[in-house]
Amino acid sequence: MSEISLRDVQAVDVHAHPYVANEQPYTTEEFIHKLSLSVLPMQMHKGQISSPHQPYPGSIMWMQILIRRMARYFACEPTLAEVVRVRNERAANFQTYTRELFADAKITGVITDFGYPTPMLKKQAYTELCGARIWEIHRIEPVMVRLRKECASFGEFIERYRADLRNALESADVVGLKSIIAYRSGLEVMDKNEQAASSQWEDFQANERAEAKALRDYCLHIAMEECTFANKVMHIHTGVGDGDVVLPKASPSFLLPLLRQKAYAETKVHLVHGGYPWVEEAAFIVSILPNVYMDISLQNPFVGHGVKRILSQVFEFAPFDKVMYGSDAFTVPEMNWLGVHLFKECFEQVLQSWVESDYVDAETARYIGEMVLYRNFESIYFK
Repeated sequence: MSEISLRDVQAVDVHAHPYVANEQPYTTEEFIHKLSLSVLPMQMHKGQISSPHQPYPGSIMWMQILIRRMARYFACEPTLAEVVRVRNERAANFQTYTRELFADAKITGVITDFGYPTPMLKKQAYTELCGARIWEIHRIEPVMVRLRKECASFGEFIERYRADLRNALESADVVGLKSIIAYRSGLEVMDKNEQAASSQWEDFQANERAEAKALRDYCLHIAMEECTFANKVMHIHTGVGDGDVVLPKASPSFLLPLLRQKAYAETKVHLVHGGYPWVEEAAFIVSILPNVYMDISLQNPFVGHGVKRILSQVFEFAPFDKVMYGSDAFTVPEMNWLGVHLFKECFEQVLQSWVESDYVDAETARYIGEMVLYRNFESIYFK
């Protein structure tokens, strides 16, 4: 029986962020911090090293996998110190290094969320850095934050907010809008209520991080409307993220009443991060709603060895043409690189098990791999 291999298959990363070169070589501690989801100040773990075999304090499995895979790529000793040393040497020319990693992983395109980091980086600079095709997703919260100071009234705010979204969606390279409402007031989005939203305008004007739930829900409804009108995709952050996320209300199941509304029956919605750790809920939702899709970013590569388990779980419910590859890379190109390699490594094992169980033939298994890596993106976003 032939082994399933996805090594030669291109990948389109449907959710990642831009970054810039480090001005100085990283220390081992700095590199580990760059690989962590603990991005908020003063939340990094501290610890002592008591053995040469002890993983670096605060490191998790995905970091261990990265060290070993990078060591193999560099042909160096599989230690954090040696990998960081060689990495710093190669990354001295950051553009060449980044392009080499993207080429090795066969990353041909990225849907990029320029809403993080802040201040926003320039699309042209990131395109030149990585050499891949870059599509942009327009995040709605920075628009809301900017306009809250520029507008004298709720009515003016909503008028200019809608105009901004509509104008952004007119660009061919902007494939949709994105909301991080899960970080602000949670995913339990109520029906559109202008009066309730207006009543929270002053609170939002005074504090950009105010919960202002009715106002935020109202703005998400407008974004859904504009995506529907433009026939583009609404990205909604679901599941875990950094420490600010409203975790009790981050499950994608909270979105069901919104997604079931008749007004959004034709709206394409992309559940970013596939709701991790509520991946079964996300998979069920995309199985019952025809225009809702999911990716496996963040859970890939950040859960490390768990990627194999997740891929098996997702396809217990999710249709093969509803799931897309993603990484959520956000600080260094090694995240983009390992995202592809770890995904392929794990998915090959899952697909091979399906073939050995006589669930699918080898040709079908290979094609499913291609669907998730790039074909579904092409179909969902451009057909």
